[in-house]
Amino acid sequence: MLTIHTIGHSNHEFDYFLRLLQLVKIEVLVDIRSNPNSGWVSFAEKNALEKLMTIAGIKYLYMGDVLGGQPADPTYLNPVTGRADYQLIRRSESFQQGIARLVHGCDRYKICLMCAEENPAHCHRSLLVGEALSHIGVRLFHIRGDERIQTDEELSKERAGVSLSQQMLPM
Repeated sequence: MLTIHTIGHSNHEFDYFLRLLQLVKIEVLVDIRSNPNSGWVSFAEKNALEKLMTIAGIKYLYMGDVLGGQPADPTYLNPVTGRADYQLIRRSESFQQGIARLVHGCDRYKICLMCAEENPAHCHRSLLVGEALSHIGVRLFHIRGDERIQTDEELSKERAGVSLSQQMLPM
């Protein structure tokens, strides 16, 4: 089974962020932020992050232009809310090509998708990209800020309001 990890840079220090990636031996960090900059975390600026990953021996790949959750093209926005319409984005050719590239890559490398949000339950890396990957049989593992590796099943329970202490119980 193909697997992909996800992570949010959150407000972590770089050394801790790198440690989280190294815990699961990530080989390629795929940045899927539409805007690969951060006003809070200086290491998360695209150019800085690319250099730091190279020094750490992890490949960096920017794919926020095709897998980002805030598309620049207004045709992918809901006309009423002005927010990104994930269904429209998922059907776009560029998004589908991006997903295919990830699937091809995870056959060769241990990949981690990165966005800013620590909690994948509130992030497009799970709600948009992760859902598309799950539908084609890719298993997702979310690297959390407390060093937990959370499965999609556990994330679904969390979304449903099941506490960590209850997640060991069958649903």
